[in-house]
Amino acid sequence: MPWKVVYIDPWRKSDEQLAIERTYWDGLDVDLVIVDPPARTEQEILAVAHDADVVLFAGQYTPFNETVFAGLEKCLLVQRYGIGMDSVDPAAATRHNIIVSNLAVFCVHEVADQTAALIYGAARQIALCDRSMHQGQWAEIRPRMKPVHRMNQQTLGLIGFGRIGKEVARRMRPAMHRIVAHDPWANAEDAAALDVELWDLPSVLQVCDYVSVHVPLSPATRGLIGWDELKKMKRSALFINTSRGGVINEPDLIRVLQEDRIAGAALDVFEEEPMPADHPFRAMEQVTLTPHTSGGSVHSHIEAQHTVGQAVSNVLRGFLPPHIFNPGVAPRADLKPAPDWTPPFSID
Repeated sequence: MPWKVVYIDPWRKSDEQLAIERTYWDGLDVDLVIVDPPARTEQEILAVAHDADVVLFAGQYTPFNETVFAGLEKCLLVQRYGIGMDSVDPAAATRHNIIVSNLAVFCVHEVADQTAALIYGAARQIALCDRSMHQGQWAEIRPRMKPVHRMNQQTLGLIGFGRIGKEVARRMRPAMHRIVAHDPWANAEDAAALDVELWDLPSVLQVCDYVSVHVPLSPATRGLIGWDELKKMKRSALFINTSRGGVINEPDLIRVLQEDRIAGAALDVFEEEPMPADHPFRAMEQVTLTPHTSGGSVHSHIEAQHTVGQAVSNVLRGFLPPHIFNPGVAPRADLKPAPDWTPPFSID
């Protein structure tokens, strides 16, 4: 009997587009079900995947909760094409003996690249100048610009010093006078190797000229940065977020920007996505916006396909996947430790 693999919200739909994943399943009898239109609700997911052996999903908000995990009758693996697991309840998955896996090293370089671009762009107010030039302006632009500072005299603060935070530090080290980071789990040797100082959060907020957030969204980090934190920042400081919108109390960030308590912001992620057309950020000249595109590149998408293909292959061949989001799970099948495997694109 074939293994049933259900892709509930595909961003790649044709056999040609999924050829990379299929190469990992050679020799396996796999029935790949592409759900189109996508299954987005609990009821829709269970209607198409209740008898699946593996469920694949891409959506940031696709619900995998107690109801869904309880209804997946024989599922061995739920695998996300992405890194964030905002909508997944790992405890519920563990209760039902289902492995949940994500792409733990997905798009590290891409997000770091975009963060660096946003820092440079916000510092030089590129977005304001570009929009104004396209509107035919010239002399009118300079009076609207805030003071520009020399970056090699300034300090960058990173909130979160995991894979992405470290890559941002590598990119920005040549430009900055000092880089500091706050992360309770940071390794002091890793920080020292990148010439990064580890500080407490209030000090990062009070001293830094740029504050960039790089933490996953979880119950512990939701609303991590709110009014009490933002009001500690310097009026000349810039706030950057390429992690998750829910890490920030968005109304508080709007308020500090409206009251000119900080100089500006550069944001790729938002509490509500897509962002509403009438969102206050859209009217703020001092805010640079991108539509949650920081993770995308040809390389990151291909790497994702290879990693998902390998994860599914592992489980169907009797091995654990490379990355397990709920490591305490007792799988429904007797799975051996994952064999060594390196993605085709370097992530270090």
